[in-house]
Amino acid sequence: MRVTAAEGLQVPYEAEPRKHIEHDPAKPVDVPNSSYYRRRVTSGELTLVADAAELPAAEEVASSAKPAAKAKRGASA
Repeated sequence: MRVTAAEGLQVPYEAEPRKHIEHDPAKPVDVPNSSYYRRRVTSGELTLVADAAELPAAEEVASSAKPAAKAKRGASA
């Protein structure tokens, strides 16, 4: 799970409470998918950051979009 702290916050690591996750969207931190970090995400203290590999390229999204089909005259919906 990749996260960054919400703006203006420092969130302690689960195993190292004296070390903190900072707000830096350019440098997200990999943390385990534990209940501690999930609670922090739910509370808004941490923000999930998607990996670049997980995001589809803009061209892929555009090519996969299907044009809307037009309804035929007199067809009931």
